[in-house]
Amino acid sequence: MVTRRLLLIGLAAALGGCGFRPLLKLGEAGSDVRSELAAVEVPTLTDRVGYLVRDSLLDQLNPAGVQVPARYLLGISLQRRTSKLGIQIDNTVTRYNLTLAARFRLLDSSDRRVLYESVVRRVASYNAIRAPYAELAAELDAERRAAQDVSTDIRTQLAIYFARQEETA
Repeated sequence: MVTRRLLLIGLAAALGGCGFRPLLKLGEAGSDVRSELAAVEVPTLTDRVGYLVRDSLLDQLNPAGVQVPARYLLGISLQRRTSKLGIQIDNTVTRYNLTLAARFRLLDSSDRRVLYESVVRRVASYNAIRAPYAELAAELDAERRAAQDVSTDIRTQLAIYFARQEETA
């Protein structure tokens, strides 16, 4: 037990020495990554997957739900594609891949200048089941998982962008 504690203390000291710092740490004078993320406005997206991505992003960008004036606007364009993955000898599909790609742009809300842009892509697989309702439920679950993963990737990229901006300032 004592060696485990010493090992943890040694690892913590090594991380501190290499310049590691938490991405979402609270900074001085309120200029931290969390407040920047909370200031991102996410407009309404059109379809069901868009709603799932937006809802997840709102939860991740501002988990406390604090009222912050919007300084940024996040433009998102989604592409959803389903492809057959498992095909049996009798041409029956047994598995699908659902690919969700999001092209996003972070804009300055005052002058609409593009500050950062990127693309994220996630794949969620689901089984083709002979019961129509079960297959629909599996597909909707795959959409939910892909939307969650895409929004997490967007939030992570935005957090890295804001952290780098903070370092250069």
